[in-house]
Amino acid sequence: MRLTQIRDFLAIVEAGSIRSAARKLGVSQPAISKSVRGLEAELQVQLLQRTPHGIALTRAGTAFFGRARVARSELDKAIE
Repeated sequence: MRLTQIRDFLAIVEAGSIRSAARKLGVSQPAISKSVRGLEAELQVQLLQRTPHGIALTRAGTAFFGRARVARSELDKAIE
């Protein structure tokens, strides 16, 4: 698991769509999708349900989102 995968996952959830997250991060939509698919493969669980109107978190995605936000917060504090 790479920090960029966690960053990408959090950006998608917070933006509400893969397209918006890609724009926010300045990366391509296929790149951010591949990143999160890799994360899901490594965790062996689907985190996001892709819909025509954006994304929805799965049960596993909701649990991971909470922990990932805490991890990002701790990393931000460490950098400060």
